[in-house]
Amino acid sequence: MAANIVLPPLTTWAEEHITALFNTTDESTFNEAFDNFVAASPSSIVVNGQRLTRAQYKDQVWKDKFLEAAAQVQYLGAVSVPKDENDPIKAGEVGVFLQATIDERLLVLGAPETRNVTLSLNLNVIQDPMLKPPSNPGGIHGFFDGRRVASIVAVSTSNPNATVLPSNPGGPIINPGGPIKPPTGASSD
Repeated sequence: MAANIVLPPLTTWAEEHITALFNTTDESTFNEAFDNFVAASPSSIVVNGQRLTRAQYKDQVWKDKFLEAAAQVQYLGAVSVPKDENDPIKAGEVGVFLQATIDERLLVLGAPETRNVTLSLNLNVIQDPMLKPPSNPGGIHGFFDGRRVASIVAVSTSNPNATVLPSNPGGPIINPGGPIKPPTGASSD
């Protein structure tokens, strides 16, 4: 006898979907991950104080990922408050705080450029009324997860890290965010 799959708690659901967004590196996988996370008609998306439409937010997140080769996501905290205490998994408010280290596709002397993203997200998770469960769930044991984010308030900052280079005595000094400087004592012609 097959049992229904148990849905993860709200914080786990949010973390899994956010991680999926960070880890996708091609546009079709990104589109699928985004659509599985954000409702088709969200009520509100605010990023660093700026209101965005769903399309603008999707475009912004994809552009931020365009040169990404890989990402490591570390969750520093997560909280949730269910909409219904008797059914705590279906919907509610979720807050997550994370740091991601992103390796870019661009290489500097063979080493990837990296940047750190610090992100705080407050999410309103709902059962998306635009999604309909399949009439015949087939071999997936009745699994259907209609949860999507209806509103997002995000605060985000991104800082480039120094690129770790092989030792190169006498070579140029790489200054992230600034010009290349000649070694000390060398002519700047």
